[in-house]
Amino acid sequence: MTTKALLFGLLLSTAAGCGDPDVFVPLPEFGPRGVIDGTVTYAGPAPCTQNGKILGGAVILAFDNRLLPPPEGLGTTAASLDAVPGEVLFSGIRDQLPFADDGSIVCGDPATPVTVSGNWAVGPFLAGTYQIRAFYDLDGDFDPGFSISNLPSKGDVGGGAIENAADVLLGAAPKYREIPLGEPGPDGQLVMPETGVKVSGVAVTLGLSLPLERPLFHVQDVIDEFAGNKDPTKVSMPSDFQLDEFSLNPAVTEKSFIRMVFGAGLPATKLPAYGNRTEAELSGLPPFNLPTKDPFLLYSRQDVDGDGEITAADHVTESTLIPSLFPVGVFVKLNDGVRIGSQAGPTIVLQGLTIYKDLLSTATAPANLNEPSATAIIALRPAVVCIDTTDTTKRGVLLLTRPDDSKGNLLVEDEGPVKASLFTIFKRDFDIKYGCLPQGNYSMNMLYGTGQAWTVPNETGVCAINEEPADDGQTCGIRPRFASQDVVLTIGEPTDAAYCAANATPPECLPAPATEE
Repeated sequence: MTTKALLFGLLLSTAAGCGDPDVFVPLPEFGPRGVIDGTVTYAGPAPCTQNGKILGGAVILAFDNRLLPPPEGLGTTAASLDAVPGEVLFSGIRDQLPFADDGSIVCGDPATPVTVSGNWAVGPFLAGTYQIRAFYDLDGDFDPGFSISNLPSKGDVGGGAIENAADVLLGAAPKYREIPLGEPGPDGQLVMPETGVKVSGVAVTLGLSLPLERPLFHVQDVIDEFAGNKDPTKVSMPSDFQLDEFSLNPAVTEKSFIRMVFGAGLPATKLPAYGNRTEAELSGLPPFNLPTKDPFLLYSRQDVDGDGEITAADHVTESTLIPSLFPVGVFVKLNDGVRIGSQAGPTIVLQGLTIYKDLLSTATAPANLNEPSATAIIALRPAVVCIDTTDTTKRGVLLLTRPDDSKGNLLVEDEGPVKASLFTIFKRDFDIKYGCLPQGNYSMNMLYGTGQAWTVPNETGVCAINEEPADDGQTCGIRPRFASQDVVLTIGEPTDAAYCAANATPPECLPAPATEE
């Protein structure tokens, strides 16, 4: 998942105003398109400086509302991105900022905030409805090209264009402004006019310092009583996996799941090639500079319906008795033979079930749950969501291995509410199908309600093409390789091949066949 894939939800912003649609005519080879522009106002701590430069910049991202980033959707890329460098945004107060002569980083006093503004523009867009989300990279460590540095970290300043700024100040979830580009067609869908469309005057405010580091993790253990997994670094779920029992008894139901235990930070695995220093010790040094001091994963309740309150309505799909929790565990299918990046298409996602201590404790988790923990338990649902992110008009598929558990208890008693929930998230209709899951390797992702996330495998564990891996697996070229950051979940061969022959993976959940050029 990239910066363009995941942004955050608990953001502070002022209400945004859209001007009247104007004309936007792009280059002829693009055809008619749309563009959005506006102002960004930063209200927060003074920026950091180093070597005579103002670090960081404001990152403005536009998302198609049918492809929002997790946890609200499964969008894997922003529709467009703009960046306003710190040198530009803070140019008016540059003479008020401190600069060190020795090359060290100097940051402003958080108790003395500053307010500045600048202009931004994103596009070109196809017809559709878009949301604007943003953050300021205060420490200058943002790099969209790497999964370990492509999301906001602790201290970065969040924002966006939202409609309920006053409610957000009181703790409500933000409601991002919906910005339509195009004109309604005969079927009610937006169509881009020949002249294109320009929407101006969209105000974005950056004002909330993010209090958490990204949920850096490693796989610490696996708990499995039915599929035979013992090695936490090689967890595999059969493509036809069936829950033994899915009932009102939480202890029995919990045992039916394969459960992965994620440890916060990096393990104390020693690397002899680096003086027996551990992964955790080495990760705080260049080239990674990862935040591994006193790591934890934060449990909290998820506002599923987005009404700004944590109530009994904020539950998992399978049961009204089990609340939905952060951190969310998401597993995304990789292309065959690739360790970084998602499957080219369609996007295949298995969302785990977050367990607080045990399933009974999860069921009784208080609305104000806010507990740091050294570990997080994620149960593997035997189901995936399949969506075509290149064509938002196509129906999605929720694929479950089987309609019931081994005792005959239905997993989905009423498909109607499930389909309605999926439509709310993805703005497209869904079919529910039963069959074997797509086999292959899946990356592992942990994310908070802020949208901050961590992905394994990542660049700290996977050698680049130009890095020669050592025979002992401890180095990539001249830098250390962290084996804990090169682990995948595997959806493997079925337990019953005959079942998969009769209940094959539907084509909507398989890679598109290669075309000859």
